[in-house]
Amino acid sequence: MENIIKKNEWKVRFEVTFYGNDLSRGSFREIKEDTIVINEEFEISNKVNFDTPENVEINFLLWVDKLPIEKLTKVPHDYNNNDDVRYGQESIEVLEVTRI
Repeated sequence: MENIIKKNEWKVRFEVTFYGNDLSRGSFREIKEDTIVINEEFEISNKVNFDTPENVEINFLLWVDKLPIEKLTKVPHDYNNNDDVRYGQESIEVLEVTRI
């Protein structure tokens, strides 16, 4: 009988909120929702065990902390338009963590 090693994988559903200022429409925020599959093979400094949804959320947030936002989700169409629109910050919120 073959030994089948199953990866400890989790699906993380999250949203990124972009805050900014547009010369024509003023202050605004734009929300993008996305999902990613994360597991123990991700290079994460100071990671905790992948054994509970809470720990997976911690690992996810540690991983994205140093990641450029463009690598995590699709940015707004005018994100790099410095002439008329200025984006000041982003925030990331985990909505759901599911073992797969």
